[in-house]
Amino acid sequence: MKTAVFGGTFDPIHIGHIHAVVEAKIVLDLDRIIFVPARQSPLKTASPAGDAHRLEMLHRATDAYDFMEIDTFELKQEGVSYTYDTASYLSEKYPEDELYFLMGVDQYLDFDKWHNNDELLRLMTFAVMARAYEGVTVKDPFIRVLQPVVEVSSTTIRKRIAEGGIVRHQLNDTVHDYIKEQRLYEA
Repeated sequence: MKTAVFGGTFDPIHIGHIHAVVEAKIVLDLDRIIFVPARQSPLKTASPAGDAHRLEMLHRATDAYDFMEIDTFELKQEGVSYTYDTASYLSEKYPEDELYFLMGVDQYLDFDKWHNNDELLRLMTFAVMARAYEGVTVKDPFIRVLQPVVEVSSTTIRKRIAEGGIVRHQLNDTVHDYIKEQRLYEA
């Protein structure tokens, strides 16, 4: 089975995330995509919404897709989330699967800063989801997954909500409704 891991803060998860992983599923012929929400990314600040809200939004955004799952391994860990620990855990959990890690160009460019990055390359195949206009050359052993452009940013969504702006078009309806119900990201 071909299983891909897609990690992130998902604060909030938006249509750009879903679009990217569905395109990767098609291109790589994946059987399963596992979303792994980070407790605390080593390269980002703490999550404004909190773990329980991010997890609920993830469920609302992914429940309609039979090939999408959520694994809370990183949320259950103390401290910073390292992809190496998650990759080791998933390698043990799915020993027969061919594991992929879906990443953006920004993560690819920072890969040399990742904890145990050489070991990671032995555990998984890394697929860089890149837009055509991103003039980045993806080198072996990484593979490039060309992405149609859907420009959405969790940071921009949070800022617009705080300013009373419109974000409905950038979110799954159930995620948007949850954010409104819980008054997340409001100033």
